[in-house]
Amino acid sequence: MTPSIRRLWPGLILTATALPTVGQSLDDALASGQLGPGYAQLLNLTSSPDVSTAHYNVDTSPEKLAIQVGRIGHEQLWQTLSDTTDLYWRGAGGYTSMRTGFPTTVAGPGAISSTWRAVSLTAGVVAKIRLGDEFTLLPALDVGVARLENHAKYSGAAIALKPFLDGRLFDWGTNATLVTPNVGLEWIRKHDDRTTAIRLHAAWSRIATFGEADPALSFREFAGVASIRAEHVAPTTLRVAERPLRWVAFGGHSAFFGPNREALGFPSVSEFGLGVEVPIAPGDAASKRVRLAGSYLVGPSVHGWSVSVGMQY
Repeated sequence: MTPSIRRLWPGLILTATALPTVGQSLDDALASGQLGPGYAQLLNLTSSPDVSTAHYNVDTSPEKLAIQVGRIGHEQLWQTLSDTTDLYWRGAGGYTSMRTGFPTTVAGPGAISSTWRAVSLTAGVVAKIRLGDEFTLLPALDVGVARLENHAKYSGAAIALKPFLDGRLFDWGTNATLVTPNVGLEWIRKHDDRTTAIRLHAAWSRIATFGEADPALSFREFAGVASIRAEHVAPTTLRVAERPLRWVAFGGHSAFFGPNREALGFPSVSEFGLGVEVPIAPGDAASKRVRLAGSYLVGPSVHGWSVSVGMQY
C-alpha cells in the first residue's frame, strides 16, 4: 500500500461504516480519496526498467511497508535499417509485492494486514542509432498488460469491517493496459579489456484499467520515471569454465516525475553496487554476459538492497 493511500484508510473506513445511515456510497468515498495515482504508480514500478529489481523498505510511517520488485527481460536484434541504425524487439515480465498493515479501533481493537500484488508483461521495439563519438540514441515504444490484486486479512474487532471494505478497498482485482514511449542515450567507451558506460533513460506511461472487479476501481493515469546509470567493468586474473571473469562497479539514480511522483512514498532512489560477470561465448568480446551483482539502495524515506543475476547485452 502506498503511503498516500494508507493515509486515507481511517477516513475511508469511517465513511464506509457510516454508509447505512447517511445513504452515501463507498464508490463516492473512494473517488474522493483519489486512489488511482497510487495504484498506477505501483504498476509503473512493476513494469519500468528504470527502478531496480530489489527489496525496498519505505520509512514514511510507523507501520511496516515492504516492497519487493522482480523483473526479467530479453532483447534480440530484429533487423538492420542502415549502417548506423539497428532495430531490436524486446519483452519483459515484472512482479511487485507490497505488504503493510495497521490497527483499527472503529468497532474495538483489531487489525488489518494487506498485500498488493502486481504482474506485468510488456513487449516493444527499440532503435539503436549510433551517433558517433561512442554515443547511441535509443528511442523506443513498449506496450503491455498488467494485473493488480489486493488481499487482506482481518483480526479482532476488524473482522466486523470486512463486509463494508471487501471488493472496494480490500480484496479486489483489476487489469490494466500500459503504453510507454521512452527514450535513452548511452555513452560506452571500451579500452583494452575495460569498459565504462553512462546511460540516461526517461519513460512516460499511460496506464488504464479494464475488467475491474468494481467500477469504482477504474482509473486512467500517467506516470513518468527517469534514470541515470554508470558502470565500470575491468578484468580479473580468474576464469570460470574457460571464460574470463570481470568485476563490475556501478551506481545510478532513478526518479519519478509528473504530478504523482510521490505516490509511492519516495520520489527517488539511488543505487550503489558491485558484481562479477562472464561472457556466454568464450573468446567473443561482443558476447552477451551473465552478471551476478549486489547493491544497496537509498533515497528520501526509502532504503533497500538487491542481489540479482541478469543478462547483459
